[in-house]
Amino acid sequence: MDWRQKVTGLKARLSCRSTPAVDRVDESRKRDAQQSTPSTATPTTKKRHFQSANHRLTDCRMASNSPNPTTPHQFHTRSPPPTIRPYRSKRHPPCDGCRRRKVRCEADHHGSCQRCLAAGQYCSFTRLRPRPRPHSRQGTVPPKPPSPETRPVATNNLQATEDLVVDQEDPPVAHQAVDIPFFELDTVRISADPGGTRPHTPSAFKERHTHQTIQTLDGLAGVSYQVNGASAESDTWLLRHCKFNDRGFLSFHQVHFRNAGGVPFDEKIPCHFLVSSDQLYESSKAQLLPPDPLNTHEQLNHIVPPECGQRLVVLFMKFIFPTLPIISRSHFGLAAAGTVPDQDILQRTPLCLLAAIYASAQPFAKFDNYLCLIDAYAPPPTDLLWRMVLDLLLRDIHTARLSTLQAGILYLHRPISATESAVADSAFTWSLVGMLVGVAMSLGLQLDCRLMGLPLWEKRIRRRLWWAIYAEDKWRCLLIGRPSYIGSDDWDATDLSDDDFVMSESLRLALQEPPSSSHSSHDVLTAQPFQQLIQLSRIADELQRSLFTLKASQRLSPDFHATLEIARPLLQKLKEWYAHSPVSVRQPDHQPTTLDSIYCQSNCLRFACILLEVFVFRALLRPMVRSAAPPPLLEENFETTEFTNQFNDLLAQLFDAEEIEPSMAIDMSDENGMGNAVLRAADNCAAKVIRLVMRMTTSDLSSFWYRWSRVGFATVSNFLLLLLVQAPTKDYALRAKSLVDLWRQTLRNQSTGCPAMNLGLVRLDGSLWPGLARNYYLPKQVKEVLDE
Repeated sequence: MDWRQKVTGLKARLSCRSTPAVDRVDESRKRDAQQSTPSTATPTTKKRHFQSANHRLTDCRMASNSPNPTTPHQFHTRSPPPTIRPYRSKRHPPCDGCRRRKVRCEADHHGSCQRCLAAGQYCSFTRLRPRPRPHSRQGTVPPKPPSPETRPVATNNLQATEDLVVDQEDPPVAHQAVDIPFFELDTVRISADPGGTRPHTPSAFKERHTHQTIQTLDGLAGVSYQVNGASAESDTWLLRHCKFNDRGFLSFHQVHFRNAGGVPFDEKIPCHFLVSSDQLYESSKAQLLPPDPLNTHEQLNHIVPPECGQRLVVLFMKFIFPTLPIISRSHFGLAAAGTVPDQDILQRTPLCLLAAIYASAQPFAKFDNYLCLIDAYAPPPTDLLWRMVLDLLLRDIHTARLSTLQAGILYLHRPISATESAVADSAFTWSLVGMLVGVAMSLGLQLDCRLMGLPLWEKRIRRRLWWAIYAEDKWRCLLIGRPSYIGSDDWDATDLSDDDFVMSESLRLALQEPPSSSHSSHDVLTAQPFQQLIQLSRIADELQRSLFTLKASQRLSPDFHATLEIARPLLQKLKEWYAHSPVSVRQPDHQPTTLDSIYCQSNCLRFACILLEVFVFRALLRPMVRSAAPPPLLEENFETTEFTNQFNDLLAQLFDAEEIEPSMAIDMSDENGMGNAVLRAADNCAAKVIRLVMRMTTSDLSSFWYRWSRVGFATVSNFLLLLLVQAPTKDYALRAKSLVDLWRQTLRNQSTGCPAMNLGLVRLDGSLWPGLARNYYLPKQVKEVLDE
């Protein structure tokens, strides 16, 4: 065969790769004719044949190897003849779908098959274009991959990376890194089968548990917990996607998270707790222990024998629990009043809380037949117990629990010793309140726990503890003039109800106590004093924010009418509270034959209500009298000249210093005016509080009083002095002096049975003994009354 025949054969083979069958038949006929007829091609013709063959070969390679989503149809615009089956064409190769259906493939200018677009199906011509993934709770099932004719085969490394993205049932192991664009991992599902004929079905995501077991959070041994706030370093909106087990726990090495359960729901945000092992904080706790610490139950049993401890718990439940219901009766197994807890239960009680209960109940030991005999011959170890409570409180603050907060609140209300009764609280008390508020916030008590997966007894005690620390913050910040630790936007706990004080029926059945409506009624009556106090605490918070914050005081101190507009609704709320209070509060002479400890708390509530009225009238008295101009300020080493001394002497001769007296800022000429009405109401408020304290019996005075009540008695003393110093007329001065004298005599008589009144008596005597004129600038009418 000569060179002409070789060229012709090469041309024919190249044409067969990209021409239909009809073209190949024509070429065969031409080849036969050329074999029978000698060719007369010139060298120029040979060169043209070789260029045409190379050009057609390049087109075929571009059509089959191009990585762009460009179909082979864009290189060949001529359609195959109708007599040939189009789905088998090699010049115009169809997509996979048209090949399976054996129909003609018609591609558009975007590269996609028109039939696939019309049917809404995947087209192999767009294989590199990202596709949306179908969503399913059971996992993502990828579509069937394209055939090997139009798609490269996946590697093992890509399959390993794909499994890491899809399957997260177990903690993933290390995989070989693959340099693949991130969007391909999310969209491409490639089979590990080299043939590419079997689709890859990834493992399904781990099922979300259909339930979460209700489990105590505070009762977990060996761990402590803190609430994870909305802006904490562990994003709570990220933790909501975590795979918690059926008990709501998730572990990250030594960091554990507990899902609160029940939220998010409606407007409730996700809530999680950070749970840590107590061993992580042992070194920090050891730094706060004294040289000879009392930190074991054996040491406590040596101070207070278990048989005495049982009786002290009974006294605590009778005299203190109605006022401070901050412990769980379910924990101590106290299904009914007077029930004695088992010693085993006492040994399982946290040491800090048990010591605080013993110390709090010690002043009431005289009401127990056995303890009164023991204390008659040996002083009770009350001071040692309180020292033990404080040491354990500072130590356990690192691993705080509900018992830590319970012991801290009881420490705030420890009985007043003889040496402390006439001394104001130090800065430590307010600092301790802030620390306990921080503990409560760390434990998540500010959150509504009704939807959380916690036992009912734990929900009840969490809610009562929150409102107890809330009351501590509001009353103490009002009485000592401090900013509140608890902001109005930082909590969402709902108001207390009777259900927060009921005893669980399961405990009564376990103790073989028959279900009875009397138990429920007793629980409700026991809850009334504390519920009434919380309502007053809400009013106290509003009063402090609207009248006695720094900005409110600056704005309202010169404006009588603006203060009056704020005071009216506050007085109305106090009147409504009194109208809806129990009979024992509204009728002081009504004393029931049972539940005497609850009756005694009614006097404390009445005093707290009148005390809030005193604060309202204190705010109203501020703008009624002008403030004197402050004296000029001089440096300590400033030396006055002789001329200055002579000028000051001249002023002293012209103006008597005693004539510099308070002047009224409002018009008091109208007998029926607003100023006189406010003064008369203030006098009536003072008379009311004096009458209340005078009528208190011995049982009232010996009952449990809130520790901050002692500051309240001192506040009343200061209020009466204010009425006397600012009296606008002689009649008002006479009435104010009679009230001051009556209050002074009342405190002297009643303070012997109630040491909480000693601070008020000392504050009053400290001003009256040297004479008011010595320490106060007094109006003429007041000086005349005092001189009579």
